[in-house]
Amino acid sequence: MSRLAPRALIGTMLFVLVGPLLLLPIQAFSDEWRAPNLIPQRFGLRGIERVLNDGLLPEAIANSVTVAIAAALIGVLIAWPASRSLAQLDAPRAVWLVVILPLLLPPLVVGEGLRVWFLRLGLADSLAGLVLAHLVFVVPYCILVLTPGFTPELRNREAAATMLTGDTWQRIQSVTLPGMRRQVALALALGFTISWAQYGTSLGVGGGVPMLPLLFVPLVRADPQVAAVLDLVVIAPPLIALAISQRRSGVDPPPL
Repeated sequence: MSRLAPRALIGTMLFVLVGPLLLLPIQAFSDEWRAPNLIPQRFGLRGIERVLNDGLLPEAIANSVTVAIAAALIGVLIAWPASRSLAQLDAPRAVWLVVILPLLLPPLVVGEGLRVWFLRLGLADSLAGLVLAHLVFVVPYCILVLTPGFTPELRNREAAATMLTGDTWQRIQSVTLPGMRRQVALALALGFTISWAQYGTSLGVGGGVPMLPLLFVPLVRADPQVAAVLDLVVIAPPLIALAISQRRSGVDPPPL
C-alpha cells in the first residue's frame, strides 16, 4: 500500500504532462476535426504539406538552433563563476532573489524593454541580439542548476589537486569537470530548451528574424493542424537535448 500511493501519484502526473502531447500527432494528421466529435472526421497530410512548403521554416529552424546553442554555451560560461561564488559565500536570500528576478518577469515585457536599447545599439533584429536577450532567462536557470554542484567536498578535492599538481587546467580537467558533469549537462540542456522556446523576447528583440516560436504561436488558433505539426518540430530538439543530457550525466531515472 505504501508503494502504491507514490506510483499512483507519478502515474497521474505523467498523464497530466504527457497526455496532451499524445494528442499532437492526431491533430497533425486531422484534416477535419470539428467539435463535439471525439475523433477526427478525416485524416490527411495537409498540415505536413503546408509546413514543408513554408519557405521560412528552414531559416527559422536554423536561426532557432543557432541562437539556442549559443545561448546555452554562453549561459553556462557566465553562470559558472557566479555559481561557484554563490556556493562558496553561502549567499543570503536577498542575493538569490536578485538571481531569479528575471524569471519573475513576463518574457514579452523583457523583450519590449530590451528592444528600446537594442535599437540604439544596433542589435535589434539580429541573431546576436537574440542570444543576448535569451541570456536574461538562460543564465539564472544555469546558475540554479550549477550552484548545488560546487559542494564543499568538490572544493576540497580541488584544493588537494592544486597542491599536488599546481596546474589549474589539469585540476579543472581531472577534478572539477568530472565532479560537475551532471550539473553541466543539465544546465546545457535546460539552457537550450529555455532559449529554443522563447517567444516573448524573440518577438520583442528579433521580430524581423525568422524564429520557430514566431511561426508557431500565431497558428495555434488560425490553423490548429499546422500548429500541431510545428509543435512536434518545436518539442523534438528539447527532448533530444534532455535525453543526451541524461545519458552524458549518467543519471538513471528513478524506478517506479
